Amino acid sequence: MTVIKLSADIATTPDLVYDYVTRPARWKEWHPASQGVHDITDESLVAGRRFEEEVLSAGRQRRLTWLVEESRPGQRWRASAYMADGSTVRLTYEMAAAGEGTRFTRTLEYTLRPRLLRWLNDLFLWKKIQAESEKALANLCARLTSR
Repeated sequence: MTVIKLSADIATTPDLVYDYVTRPARWKEWHPASQGVHDITDESLVAGRRFEEEVLSAGRQRRLTWLVEESRPGQRWRASAYMADGSTVRLTYEMAAAGEGTRFTRTLEYTLRPRLLRWLNDLFLWKKIQAESEKALANLCARLTSR
């Protein structure tokens, strides 16, 4: 399993951060890999909700089927996804008050099932995915700070 954990301070409240990041219909606004979602409207998703997302990550087009596992407004949101080839993803967003803003932590955990993809991930794919994650976090901070 590969784990990419990144944090940043965002100059807005935990509730506002939570409301924005838990709306997968908005992910394509700030995450470079997200190409869009299906089966949902622009709403903050609660535990038990399912949706599908198209991503272009590390040069590969993928369709993820998501299930929201945990939703604690202003604090924590977690969802897991699977892909047709057996690969899996878990995404956790954590928010905590920090001064006049929010300490936001995004943890991406993934396991690639095809042996070739695992080998490529060990060599270089994880670096591309980490760069995409860093760009996403910078985009998110810029978007929420400008509101």
